[in-house]
Amino acid sequence: MNWHSIRAFAERCDAFGIAVPEPIVRGLHLADVAEKHAATPSGRLLDLSDHELCDRVTEISIRIHDRDGVGAYRGMAPGVRVVSDALRKEVIIDTVPMLEAIILELQPRFDDAIAPLVDAAQRFGISYSTTSDAVIDQDDDTITAFRAAKKSWLAVQPIASFRILMSTAFGLEPTGGLSKDFSVLFAAGDNWGQGGKFYLEGKTQSHLDWFALAVGGVRLNGIGDVHTKIQERRARPIASTVEPATELLFPEDPSFGPLPSYPR
Repeated sequence: MNWHSIRAFAERCDAFGIAVPEPIVRGLHLADVAEKHAATPSGRLLDLSDHELCDRVTEISIRIHDRDGVGAYRGMAPGVRVVSDALRKEVIIDTVPMLEAIILELQPRFDDAIAPLVDAAQRFGISYSTTSDAVIDQDDDTITAFRAAKKSWLAVQPIASFRILMSTAFGLEPTGGLSKDFSVLFAAGDNWGQGGKFYLEGKTQSHLDWFALAVGGVRLNGIGDVHTKIQERRARPIASTVEPATELLFPEDPSFGPLPSYPR
């Protein structure tokens, strides 16, 4: 949850032709204003009035002053840091309720991109470990499905990465940041995990085994969908190692105060 990931989210919105939420637009602008305000003024002095010259002295003195030689406390850095952190928290809290609409807009694109892979997994039994050598002697339909699935895998990655970024950029990780397995974001049913069953370390852009997921069905899940899936699994008596259900959608960051909960 930092400005870098928020900027990345805004860039992804632009790339997909989706309007960047207004809190982010305004927040990024104000963050830049704060950074620029901390810069030490410069320029020709002879042309300044007496009052302007005195102001310049004051502005420079404030900005080059430090405490015990610690760079983090130099000039206006402490004020900029406090304002930037508070601004970022406001941006996150105001943007989270808008994410559902963005996910809804992406769902048809996701469905179209993943459809050939789902067909290959469900009808032809093609998996992540299936090789071209394994299908070369199969019928034409199987070979066609295998080739289409490879293209589908690549086509779905940008959408999946964008959906994952929504979770990481706004503090909505389904496992509270304890796992990189984001399969719950894309599972149509109960075919998701947190222990790495659908996770391929470093193998794909989104680190997911789409074939394994596709067998049980895939869907681009909204925040409320993910909340429901996690709460339902937590409520199962057999899940002795699962954390008890809570009222909040995701773990709170004490410095933020309560984050939005879903469904509303």
